[in-house]
Amino acid sequence: MRPIDTDAAILHFFRDEIGGILINDEAGNILYNDGSTAFIIKEKTNWKAACPKPVKGQKAEMWDLLRNETGKTYMVVTSTSGHEDGLVQIHHLVDTSLYMDLYKDLAAYSKLLRMEKDHDGLTGLYNRAKFNEMSNALFSRQETIAVFNMDVNNLKQMNDNNGHEAGDRLLKKAAESLKKVEARNIIPFRVGGDEFLLVALHVNEAEALKIRESWEDGLAELNRKDDGTYCEIACGFVYADKGFHWDEVLALADQRMYEDKVAKKQKARMKMLEEKGRKL
Repeated sequence: MRPIDTDAAILHFFRDEIGGILINDEAGNILYNDGSTAFIIKEKTNWKAACPKPVKGQKAEMWDLLRNETGKTYMVVTSTSGHEDGLVQIHHLVDTSLYMDLYKDLAAYSKLLRMEKDHDGLTGLYNRAKFNEMSNALFSRQETIAVFNMDVNNLKQMNDNNGHEAGDRLLKKAAESLKKVEARNIIPFRVGGDEFLLVALHVNEAEALKIRESWEDGLAELNRKDDGTYCEIACGFVYADKGFHWDEVLALADQRMYEDKVAKKQKARMKMLEEKGRKL
């Protein structure tokens, strides 16, 4: 079979702009290949197995080519055309590895954006925006729910006396205590500077109280570590069922958290006075 005359402009487009071009006859003999497709005849690929057999009137077909030597993949569009000496196939190859790298980068960037949108940067917990979203779509529609409204005590004093890095360590320890009880149905949030929320779904009241006990034990365990950061958290707990009003549940949990904060501060003050009295 005589060599095929190829239009220089077409070859330039397929070879230099989008990849490479390769032409074969009905018997599979390669009549033309350029620098981007020359590897097919000298390296291990799935070209002969994957490439459709030329058939008169065959429309363009798309398939993938694997280059075993390098692990690269190529998208191939194969067209069959009549020639005075028989049928020929024209294969347009595009190296998809570049596109896959771009896709992976975009996917990673998209994941990062979603992470930043939904999560608190310091603690890694869900943020207030995510809490508001889940409140409307999920929490307010439950049959039963348990809410733990939490506030870290003495954050301002820690920042003022030891600097904001110490304050950040305090907040991270608080978040770590919530992560100890986190589960698919137990979701922690940081909704403000020193404000945290823990929401438990599909639990009864006894199970909810057990969650609180486990959280308190986890916080105590963290505080036993001699890292110079003692974390005390006020907690307002509410369990609700049978047609509760979500806003009322949140308001009651906030009220109980404030009551617990006052009680803990009074207890700390009494302890300090007792220690002073023993020293006198």
